Amino acid sequence: MRTPALAKIERTYAADALKVDHTDGVGVDFDDWRFNLRMSNTEPLIRLNVETRGDSDLMRRRTDEVLALMA
Repeated sequence: MRTPALAKIERTYAADALKVDHTDGVGVDFDDWRFNLRMSNTEPLIRLNVETRGDSDLMRRRTDEVLALMA
């Protein structure tokens, strides 16, 4: 299910992404980080997973950035 929030995030990041995947919500990959944003299957929530290659500062910055866009 694509919600307006997921569509907004995808529009914001897709142009600069290496890959966009719709297998489970929207997954977006970059050189040094990636994220997946999807609706929960059991609760009325949107789940966000942000990963980097061991850079915790980048992970926090990108997490805050995505959350701010959803607010």
